[in-house]
Amino acid sequence: MSEMSPLGPLLKAANLAERAVWVSENLVRMQWGSAFVLVGVSGQAIVAIAPLFRTVPHGKELAFFRKLLQHNAYMGGMAAFAIQPDGWIVLHSGRALKGLDGVELATMVAGVGKFADQFDDQLIAEFYMDQTDATNQAPLGEDATD
Repeated sequence: MSEMSPLGPLLKAANLAERAVWVSENLVRMQWGSAFVLVGVSGQAIVAIAPLFRTVPHGKELAFFRKLLQHNAYMGGMAAFAIQPDGWIVLHSGRALKGLDGVELATMVAGVGKFADQFDDQLIAEFYMDQTDATNQAPLGEDATD
């Protein structure tokens, strides 16, 4: 943990420090069932991101996007699905760092983690059974160990 990062004290206040694995000075990774959540500080913002799928499921795009929008409505603003510029489909939440306390951080991270753990399995079963290499369950490279 970096002494300069605002993330360390926030994780401690949120009772998440023991579960966090530091990736870099302002970034940690936490496992949440079958999903993982990256929590990071960038400038004046904090984000929690659960990478779920490398690409949109081929041939099922419309049904997939419809399902993501339905899930967004179900989550009621706690988190939302998005597509990053590199094509990854993620579940994320974020806000300004100013005024954030441990309870709010714990709620944000747990929301992303629990919904990601719930929805990754459902979406894999519905859209990715024949494209498992596009999921967060597939190794990232030839020598990947997780």
